[in-house]
Amino acid sequence: MPNLRPKHLASRLTEAQTRTVLSTISFPHFTPTSSLPPPTLTTLSLLHIHFLTTFPFEALSLNYEPGGLMSPHLPDIYSRFVERRLGGGYCLQVNQLYREMLSALGFRWIGVMGRVFANGDWSGLTHTTTLVLLDSHVDSSKKVYYLSDVGFGSSPHRPLLLRDGWEEFGRGGEKFRLVKADVHPSSIFEESDEQTDDAEVLAIASNQTTWRLQNRKKADKDWENCYSFSPLECFTPDYIATNKATSHAQSVPFATTILVVRYLLHLQLVSQSEALVERDGLAKDLYPYHPSVVEQRLIVGDRYLVRVGDEVKVDKVISSEEERVGLLKSEFGLLQHVETQVAVNEISGKPSRLKSDEKKVKEEHKVEVNGSSTRSTIDTA
Repeated sequence: MPNLRPKHLASRLTEAQTRTVLSTISFPHFTPTSSLPPPTLTTLSLLHIHFLTTFPFEALSLNYEPGGLMSPHLPDIYSRFVERRLGGGYCLQVNQLYREMLSALGFRWIGVMGRVFANGDWSGLTHTTTLVLLDSHVDSSKKVYYLSDVGFGSSPHRPLLLRDGWEEFGRGGEKFRLVKADVHPSSIFEESDEQTDDAEVLAIASNQTTWRLQNRKKADKDWENCYSFSPLECFTPDYIATNKATSHAQSVPFATTILVVRYLLHLQLVSQSEALVERDGLAKDLYPYHPSVVEQRLIVGDRYLVRVGDEVKVDKVISSEEERVGLLKSEFGLLQHVETQVAVNEISGKPSRLKSDEKKVKEEHKVEVNGSSTRSTIDTA
């Protein structure tokens, strides 16, 4: 087997478009006359967090916009995200724009598909994430892959070294880790003591390797599965086909639940970030900002939360559709192009409408939130 690495792909974005995206995401120290940032881990980490803080995770067009859809095509994504600044999207949109930026800046990467863990089960291949080839920050003599995902509802806030058991902080004290297994948890493969297998049988078995992204909210909590993926290269037609399953009028969860996640850098805390990174001995290439200065705003169904670091600042139940649309406009900067009453009328009768007369779930909502799913747990503890 030859030694294979991803080649550098020409970006479908022009240099002018690349510069516009960098300006849109407020890439640090970038000006109209700046050179493009080099393809380093520092650049990747900055691009990663600034994509997260610029483009919220949402599928509101399916629910609130007359004739709205979730297009997986790059011209539509660029127009909506960058030219018209209408909001964000989900993995099949955000990660595609992200990869074009990776190519434009000289990174080598591959796109893969994943299965989201939700409600105790694994989805189909409805999520897409990205592996980026770089020099290792642990051993600079080695080329390694980093998982860099900016399109998952509760995305890691930085690239993760693709190594079994590797951990990094998310927001506040939460952590993410990668776990490697010979087969997927749902696999029908089993161990065999027989020594009669042909080389191709052995090769197929060896190709079942699966990685799982896991999350732990607090040090005293258990690790929970987010999604799994196999390092099998996927292509644009795969994402277009998957998008048909995740964006139709009855798709779960995007047409059945309002789920929006927005990340921000807390203005009053971000000035302390560099000192905190130094204090805690965090790798500067991976931590352009300290985990404690990241703010998360979240709407799931009838629940609105704001967290800064580990602290819950707001936790309230939304009482009406008008209130929910108002929050999406004022606190998330979304639906600015849709009149409130138009949005309220559009969602009426849809599965995702606010059902104020139904029993309120007070303690924990677990919903699918990505690519046809991604699990997001709202924990009030």
